Amino acid sequence: MRKSGGKTIRLNPVDQEHQVHDHPARANLEALMDQKLFFQRIKSERASAYWFAASLWGVSGLVLGAILGVYVTLVVQNGSADIWRENFIAGAAADAARQSVDGRRPMLNDPADQTPPEPQP
Repeated sequence: MRKSGGKTIRLNPVDQEHQVHDHPARANLEALMDQKLFFQRIKSERASAYWFAASLWGVSGLVLGAILGVYVTLVVQNGSADIWRENFIAGAAADAARQSVDGRRPMLNDPADQTPPEPQP
């Protein structure tokens, strides 16, 4: 018996019959909780593995695509260089011929130009 502030608190010993015992299914419940935590951990690990694989494949595909894109572009440019050069030269020749013809005096008499021919002596 103990006194505290005028109020008496009586402590009685606990009988053996009234002691708190574990529930018989407590071990099963703990096993279920452990199993749930284990499956949750597996799901987390699996998700992180999926993210790692997806990011790895994504970055690898991006790098591989860039390399193949540059390679194909260079192959196409080298293959079409002769065609482009021939077309460029043909176009330059056509421009030069057009400028040469436009710079000459016309050989046919223009009806607007009615200059009498000069008499020959």
